[in-house]
Amino acid sequence: MFALIVHTVPPLVFSWPELIDIGDEQSAVNGEVPNITVTLDNARGQVTPLLADPPLRAAATLTERGITIFTGRVQAVSLSATATLTLEN
Repeated sequence: MFALIVHTVPPLVFSWPELIDIGDEQSAVNGEVPNITVTLDNARGQVTPLLADPPLRAAATLTERGITIFTGRVQAVSLSATATLTLEN
């Protein structure tokens, strides 16, 4: 099971069923910093109040079964029927 923790006060923790997709980690050969996109279900608008004031630059940790697989900072937030967070290392 995957979980996304956005280290705000209080922390925001998202897992199944809200966390519906994790994009591939991307980085360029020329030294671009690694980034990853996480998609949350927002069909009922339940994520909107939590991210309406986007936690930009907040530390974030993506885990799988308690093991950290990506750490970075929130660089972008997009809200619609899904909420998309772009994390950058």
